[in-house]
Amino acid sequence: MKKNFLNGFILALIVSSCSSPLEDPALDPVGKNINKRAAIGKASLAGSAMVTAGMTLAQINAVIAGTTAGDTVWVEAGTYHIDGVLAMKPGITMMKSGTVNPVFDARSSTAQLFRQNYSAAAIANCTFSGITFWNLTFYINNASNVTFKWCIFDYGVKKAGSNKSNDLHDAYIRLLGTDQATISNCVFARRQGHSGRAVWNGSGSTNSKIINNTFGNGGTTGYFITAINDNSKSNSLIAGNTIMRNESFNSEDANTDHGIYAHSFNGLTIQHNVIKGWPANGSGGAIKARNGQNLVINANQMHTSGVLLYIYIEPSAYQFLKNVQVTNNKIYMDTLVGGMYGGIGYWRQASVTGQEESLLISDNVMPNGSISISGSNGFSSAQFNMGGGGVFNNDLQMPFLSLAAGINQSGNY
Repeated sequence: MKKNFLNGFILALIVSSCSSPLEDPALDPVGKNINKRAAIGKASLAGSAMVTAGMTLAQINAVIAGTTAGDTVWVEAGTYHIDGVLAMKPGITMMKSGTVNPVFDARSSTAQLFRQNYSAAAIANCTFSGITFWNLTFYINNASNVTFKWCIFDYGVKKAGSNKSNDLHDAYIRLLGTDQATISNCVFARRQGHSGRAVWNGSGSTNSKIINNTFGNGGTTGYFITAINDNSKSNSLIAGNTIMRNESFNSEDANTDHGIYAHSFNGLTIQHNVIKGWPANGSGGAIKARNGQNLVINANQMHTSGVLLYIYIEPSAYQFLKNVQVTNNKIYMDTLVGGMYGGIGYWRQASVTGQEESLLISDNVMPNGSISISGSNGFSSAQFNMGGGGVFNNDLQMPFLSLAAGINQSGNY
């Protein structure tokens, strides 16, 4: 593995144009001047159909039933009550008509997120564009080419008694065994008293892209446990996202579980993201990655906490970290913490059967940060150094550079 030098730091500018700011359910998003059409929308153009304001879910499903692959279902501005399955068909696009997002409202499910389960037979090659979803979670299984773009996800209900350990099903979008799923330019919100996740790119998924989205505003919509979970099978990209957690939420440790949390991965790139609000402790970290291989963490900007790298015994078939690059990131700590949680830290659990191999930490800028590589629990510096691994050319708060004996290092200042 060669050092990965990038010329300059690229900060992705996330511009959400999913309509106006997050809608207030106390307001009427339909307004008084919407021209309501027939109860069942008629195709206005070849290969298209219309969902009109005031339709029931049954009527929406009837419109969808009349489409074929390649058709677009246009949805008028309005609030649509969702209390059952939105009966998608493979290959269709559901898109807002006009400039204002229609709202699919499942807040009548007051106990938890209202789940939509989809297999490939129902949702392969489908696109959702410019739709606002309230309290809806999409479980997508073994489907290819599913896209969410310019959508808003908000008002997710937290299941009573749930936390990061006992309820792992609180994401707005859950991908399982999918291929070429794309989530782009969407806005995700979690509100006080209803913390949870946003996107979980789950086991078996390949070639996923989670790009240019906004997660929280650092305040009222920033009550995230984790913004993005990833334990995909291969070739996933998490790039250009802005993730802003409410920092006051850090006192609730039971509901803190890292900004981007990756494990059991093979081929994952995390780059050009802005991440803020997770604490500098074992429950926090802007990015945590454990038990996997072929990982690039590059050109991200992190605030309040940095990168945590681990090898655990369970639960993972990958009891190692191999071919890891942490390069060209900017990490701004609130205070000089030092140690494992002070910027970039690496640790392995006792009795792990695998080994670290080829880890490169280079060209990171941490004005108030540290690098800590633990040499405990059977750590091998020779394995760490393989293929050009080591710790090089990092700008950090010296002398807070704590490296296990034998790790290759130079140019740190």
